[in-house]
Amino acid sequence: MFYKNKLSLGILLMGLSLMAGAKEYTKLADDSYIQFSGVQNKKNTFTGHFESFEVNADFDNNNLEQSKINVTVDLASVESGSSKRDSMLKKNNWFDVQNTPRSYFKSTSIKAVSDDTYELAGELKIKEITRPYSFRIEIRELVDLLQLSGKLTINRLDFELGLGSWKNPDWVRHEVEVKFDIAVKP
Repeated sequence: MFYKNKLSLGILLMGLSLMAGAKEYTKLADDSYIQFSGVQNKKNTFTGHFESFEVNADFDNNNLEQSKINVTVDLASVESGSSKRDSMLKKNNWFDVQNTPRSYFKSTSIKAVSDDTYELAGELKIKEITRPYSFRIEIRELVDLLQLSGKLTINRLDFELGLGSWKNPDWVRHEVEVKFDIAVKP
């Protein structure tokens, strides 16, 4: 009788642990970053980053259909190495931080491509404009740490970034590279 109860308890605990497979990750490690780079005046490459962003991820490699990765970026925290450029980026021709202080990426699906590589699809929202985006991402699940890294290219005009004379790609190239390396803990 004791053996049967012990076996039943073991099966119950194993079933509960399988049901609770996804871990919620929300605490950013200090060395996490989201960077962007562009080309200004046809030849001057610049790189910037966002000082403040949040990540909320529920990830279970065995249940990707229920997994999600969501990112919120504080656009006012932009730093590009030039105070003049940073000031310009915050204005309404660019990020319009007074009216739209945050940008969002919300995943809609995660599909395995190979061992640690996934296709992440979702919606990217900047300046109240939402567009579908998908890109490759490397996801490594370590003990109490989820490592997310990758890059994507956005066309800034898709989000009305750089209006007026800034639309001209001679001023700033339309394609902006975004690179990220994020470590997040439960």
